[in-house]
Amino acid sequence: MKVLIVGCGLAGLAAALSLTSNDDDEVHITIVERRSDLESRGATFGLQINGQKALNEIAGVVGDVDSAMLEKLKSAGLLIPSSNGYMLPWWSVRDVLLEEVKTREDKIKIHLGVSIDTVSEKDDGSYVTTFKDDNLEIDADLIIGADGVHSHVRREILSLPKPTPSGAYVWRGSVDTNAGSNDKLKQMQEYPMGKIIKFGEGMIVAYFNFHPKVVGQTAWVFTARANMLPDNVIIDCGTTTPIDLIKAYMDTADGNGDEELKENCELAMLVFGNTHQPSDLTWSSEMGVVDLNQEDIGWGGKGRITLIGDAAHAVRPASGLGGSLAFEDAALLARYIARSNTSSATSIEEQLRAFEKIRLPRCKSISNDQTIRAELSYKVGFGGVPSWDPAYKEWVQEGIDSTPEPPVS
Repeated sequence: MKVLIVGCGLAGLAAALSLTSNDDDEVHITIVERRSDLESRGATFGLQINGQKALNEIAGVVGDVDSAMLEKLKSAGLLIPSSNGYMLPWWSVRDVLLEEVKTREDKIKIHLGVSIDTVSEKDDGSYVTTFKDDNLEIDADLIIGADGVHSHVRREILSLPKPTPSGAYVWRGSVDTNAGSNDKLKQMQEYPMGKIIKFGEGMIVAYFNFHPKVVGQTAWVFTARANMLPDNVIIDCGTTTPIDLIKAYMDTADGNGDEELKENCELAMLVFGNTHQPSDLTWSSEMGVVDLNQEDIGWGGKGRITLIGDAAHAVRPASGLGGSLAFEDAALLARYIARSNTSSATSIEEQLRAFEKIRLPRCKSISNDQTIRAELSYKVGFGGVPSWDPAYKEWVQEGIDSTPEPPVS
């Protein structure tokens, strides 16, 4: 079977590993990625218990023994006591998956810097894909869209609605707190795992301290709610920076004598001024949510094309579940593909629809829950958001072997 995976992020790499974990010489994967390089971008990744279970299955490990991939990630991550998950820099998770993919070069090929031009279905139900500004042409029995929230496969190939805008914009980056000789940056190494600071009701800066596991590294995430900003502030993606927004807030804030506010502002300016990649300050996007409540659309796959990860179910980042859900997708999809008769277009299509049917209610429930929690966090702070019902928490953590529907709403 020839499989084309669109997107070389976590979901795409995990799917490639999952589909090639059983020593099946008949499976050959091609991953295409529009970016020309795989930079160390992004901020944090929450590897929750459900994601850990899925990752072991992706690695082909059965039982209670951790796979080599999971051991690497646990050793590099920070334990989250409240969930028994691990917090890691996003790029370190990507690099562990990529390292394993490179050991399977006989089965997995990666093409960077290519963008899809056309996808045509052939008489036998398979596809031929061509690419812009490139002579590359790929035949595939199956196409997996793993190309993120702004998925080309979702919008242009499957003609599905765009994600629903959330009104919240996000910037992500990291800073080396050992850079230079600034004592305030070095003091961040004493921060707890996560430190969240609010600027008014509409802006949040979160610092994630990976020191000493990743020496000197602190990731930052800045989010802003457009409808909660001063009237004179307009967010222009690609131009507006967190520095612009915080300065605009400080110009209008009733807190000129608030020393804590001033200190928070000075620290933010210092972090952004020393960010690892200055382009992170202008690289922003409006967070979108894939609305899984539209019954006439459902998951959205058709023919021998399906979606996984954020392309299928982008969620708000409230409990750090998006990546773990992508790992669940990859593990479960491989189970269903293994059941198909790979020489039959009908069989492959039936298994894809069965995969989507069982994933939809779980991802829909978690997505709705995360939206509620994300919105509530702006009002009461993350610490004020209520804990899950114990039965719901157990259902989330059980992962792909849980019932499709949650035990409680």
